[in-house]
Amino acid sequence: MRKLFVRDKEGQSLIEFALVLPILLLVLFAIVEFGLAIMTANILHTASREGARLAAVKTEADSILVQNRVQEILVAANITDASISVIYDLDNHTVSVTVSKDFVIFSGGPLDPVVGPIPLSAYTVMRYEG
Repeated sequence: MRKLFVRDKEGQSLIEFALVLPILLLVLFAIVEFGLAIMTANILHTASREGARLAAVKTEADSILVQNRVQEILVAANITDASISVIYDLDNHTVSVTVSKDFVIFSGGPLDPVVGPIPLSAYTVMRYEG
């Protein structure tokens, strides 16, 4: 009588794994992409802070030097196509450096129309000593 109610469960774990695996991979890739976006934003903030620090002790004619320094930091971190803006406000004796970049999701293909590039930017203002 007992054998009558026993069912065959050999493929159950394979089906459960096949159902859970895509969700698990999606969460894993989302965590990795979020970490890369946070890292990129941190590098942009570091570059803008370094540029503003350099600009605060230089004269207005050195804005190209400031942009080159910011670009050096971005290239060292393998970040390309970032826009850099250096603005001197002589009335308030401040200098501001803005670095912005569009973060493109690594997966590319199917998520591009849904998410698209994410705009990241960093803005630093320091007192101008010149």
